Amino acid sequence: MEAKEMIKFSWEWESAPGVRLPEHKATWARIEIHAGGNFVTLVEDLDSGSSRRSIYAPLYPLAEWLAFNWWKLLYNSRLSRPELVSRFERTRLTDPEFLRNNFRRIGDGFAWPDLAIVPSGGQTTISWRPYSSPVANWKVRYLGQGEVVVSSADLRTELARIINSVISRLDECGLVATELHKEWAAVTGADAAEAEYCIAAARLGLDPYSEAHEFEDEIINSSQALTSNMFDDFIDAVSPGRIHESLGWISRASATVDSITAPRSSRTADIRAGLTRSRTVATSRPWQMGWEQARIARQIAQVADTEPFVLNEYVSAQELVSPEPMIQALGRQSEGGAALVIGSQQSSSRTKNFLVGRALWHSVVDGDAPFLVTGAYTEKQKIERAFAAELLAPAAGIAALLDEDPWAASIEGVERIADHFDVSAVLVQHQIDNQLAAV
Repeated sequence: MEAKEMIKFSWEWESAPGVRLPEHKATWARIEIHAGGNFVTLVEDLDSGSSRRSIYAPLYPLAEWLAFNWWKLLYNSRLSRPELVSRFERTRLTDPEFLRNNFRRIGDGFAWPDLAIVPSGGQTTISWRPYSSPVANWKVRYLGQGEVVVSSADLRTELARIINSVISRLDECGLVATELHKEWAAVTGADAAEAEYCIAAARLGLDPYSEAHEFEDEIINSSQALTSNMFDDFIDAVSPGRIHESLGWISRASATVDSITAPRSSRTADIRAGLTRSRTVATSRPWQMGWEQARIARQIAQVADTEPFVLNEYVSAQELVSPEPMIQALGRQSEGGAALVIGSQQSSSRTKNFLVGRALWHSVVDGDAPFLVTGAYTEKQKIERAFAAELLAPAAGIAALLDEDPWAASIEGVERIADHFDVSAVLVQHQIDNQLAAV
């Protein structure tokens, strides 16, 4: 198991005789930010040419920014979708949504690092890059670059510690009615129902206080209409303007799925039991867990690595087009298999197989409750996608069938293996890149 990565803020209060704003003067500090054993605050002092591991700035603007952006900063997992991540490096300081989760947005005239926070459910990616303002008369230039994946719960605890420490410092200095005090009181004073609503709004990509008002009824209705498991997947995927019609589709799909006769394979229960036992073996990366679960499933199903996995022995599927492309399927499990209603139009049987493979993971992991397969990209979906890829086209099977080095796999070789496993060439190439060439 890999070492747990963490982010840690440390500071020492400093005197600031030339600073006028009381909140800044009271919270002036020498600040260090550590992430995964690296110093985010490694800077070059442009006057002396030397480097140091800390910056000098007031903590008040940081704490205020954290409090005012608390919900969306920590719960908007939509930023982790692959179509956004693919352009992350290019747009991290220009895209409004990415910039909203970047320390560069703190401003107030201070030299904050290019440090981005990208939540994805139970885990959050922290990335930082070298930076120096092209227009501000900064005295430092950030030198470090890196990326770590941390526990979202640990990150929330650390950021709350910063805010509470700053408030305590302000109180000690007689500054007891700042905007930070008011905002943090609103966040921490939210009762359970209000907090759940704020988190749901943030997962929709909306600020609960300024952007979610017109969708409040739909958010509450969906939380009441769906099981907690389905609601979690639904709220991470649906577009705010399509909540009502998507709930209607779920209602129709639920009636349809109940009419489908699921397969009756004796091995479904065995796979479910095998994966339940495997949950005690945790890894720090979701996709590693998905790969391992797929290998267990294939072993229990007695399917060799070089042989295709026959999905229709485990899942029966019908189609009913969803009004929301990100709501891709609804299913339910039975003792012997699963029934599935596919909502997203599939370009070929191969892309359909991948979707059904993802549904099979839900059917053997999610318990007796109905489930959704969506286009969200939290760690849950990362496990599910990795499971489907490894179930349908195992890396070991690809390696055995390849006639060439994985680093130099030809288009023809990839397509030949894709034909064999009845999956897309993209899936095979991803397996090669992520498991074979990466070794």
